[in-house]
Amino acid sequence: MASAQIHAKAAVMRYITLLPMITIALLWPFAVSAQVLNNQSDEPYPDVEYATPLSGAELTTVFDGQTHQGSYNFLNRNISTFAFKETTAKDGKIRHIQQGHVDTGKWNIADDTICYDYDDPRLRQACFKIFTRGNCYYHYQVSVEGIARFGFTARTVIAGETPSCEPSLV
Repeated sequence: MASAQIHAKAAVMRYITLLPMITIALLWPFAVSAQVLNNQSDEPYPDVEYATPLSGAELTTVFDGQTHQGSYNFLNRNISTFAFKETTAKDGKIRHIQQGHVDTGKWNIADDTICYDYDDPRLRQACFKIFTRGNCYYHYQVSVEGIARFGFTARTVIAGETPSCEPSLV
């Protein structure tokens, strides 16, 4: 086989090999756009880059005068369970119970963010953007710039409801 034919054949093989990757690269933005427009995701957890957090009015509806049961993504203060229950009363007070330990404090909503400020000086004030999947509320702590951080801190459901998120809350 002549040298020119070998080079031509190699060029065709490179093109055939790259064609699927080029096609995916060109079509990927359209697939992501369709997913965002439909507000659907195959991901079990909200993606803070594309999902929209609850607005201040929605946060008021979901939290004002409600009790949520949920679980944390971490363990804290010599407590061996992830499960907790928290009541956000209409008067701005909170009552948080985890493995029999009770914390109290205040909560408020500002700029589409919910903030908790506990009476215990060892607990810092924490603010969250809340995202949903089904009837589950995912709490993403916000940075000092007000941007939701990747990875949720806690996941809750209004007490008495059967969670639609997996794995089921404890």
